[in-house]
Amino acid sequence: MGGRNLIAMLAVSLAVAAPAGNPVAEIVALVRSAIEHGQPDQDVAKALHKMRPSESLDDGIIEDLRIEGAGPRALVELERLHDASHGLPKPAALSAARGMPPSAQEQSRVWEAARENSLSYVKSLPDFICTETVRRYRDPKGHDDWRLTDTLLLKLTYFEQKEDYKLISENGRPTMRSYEETGGAVTKGEFGSRLSQIFELASKTVFQWTRWTNLRGRPTHVYFFRVSIFDAPYRMDFGTSWGGRASALVGEHGYLYIDRDSNMVVRIASEADSIPPKFPVQKATTLLDYDFTDVGGRRYLLPLRAEIHLGTGLLSHKNEVEFRGYQKFSSDATISFDK
Repeated sequence: MGGRNLIAMLAVSLAVAAPAGNPVAEIVALVRSAIEHGQPDQDVAKALHKMRPSESLDDGIIEDLRIEGAGPRALVELERLHDASHGLPKPAALSAARGMPPSAQEQSRVWEAARENSLSYVKSLPDFICTETVRRYRDPKGHDDWRLTDTLLLKLTYFEQKEDYKLISENGRPTMRSYEETGGAVTKGEFGSRLSQIFELASKTVFQWTRWTNLRGRPTHVYFFRVSIFDAPYRMDFGTSWGGRASALVGEHGYLYIDRDSNMVVRIASEADSIPPKFPVQKATTLLDYDFTDVGGRRYLLPLRAEIHLGTGLLSHKNEVEFRGYQKFSSDATISFDK
């Protein structure tokens, strides 16, 4: 089914179901379905433009949809719905599912539990291997016109708490080059270093509980965080097609999503700040999702996917990273690289 037809059917069905207005749950369902099926941003925006909210649409929900992949035109329409919904009742279904904000004491307890879990995270992981697929895109004029430039397939080995990345193919063709030699954005550290960076006491991370959300069907705390460049800078690397590299120390801020039941971080949504003015990258955002995955008969929280956006003047870069095929590492372990 074409993208336009799917969006049109969703919009019509929601309008028929709610002639007096559209509940927040239906607005969110339309956007999430469109993201899942890769529908064009302009079509989502047109469908949203026809909606009339019957409940208040808060900033937290819009932020969640932005992080999940809502396009710029859809976000403009969501902001319009937010303004139009001012003074309307809060969405009963979502409020009941999320509950009241936790007490200040509970907010601190959850953060400290997440800190303890995150700092011991690396030691808790088994030795494993998996495949990592990196799809890299460019948007030449900053108009959300993404064009696939290459697809990298890597074998990722995690052994004795160290990551090893071996590039297997570029655009389906075997290669002898290293991951770093491909140029562009090279992403690493999904298996613990990012979490350690945020939660180490030396980082002096500022944090604040902001809201409840539901992530993959599980109640989740959302915390704002900030790490100053003066306390615990992290290194941002950018490579050129001819093998050169540029590096800079930067700060970061964003949101941590902490699973209510396990007190584990299940999503990091961050943006670099304090970037040196002459560094080739002037905007960098990262979305990293974790999920519970079976490895050798036990369930572990492991990276699921990542999306990295880099802005270099008018030209924008995007990396979409997918991890799959996790299995316990052993001397006779094999892994398939079929697409």
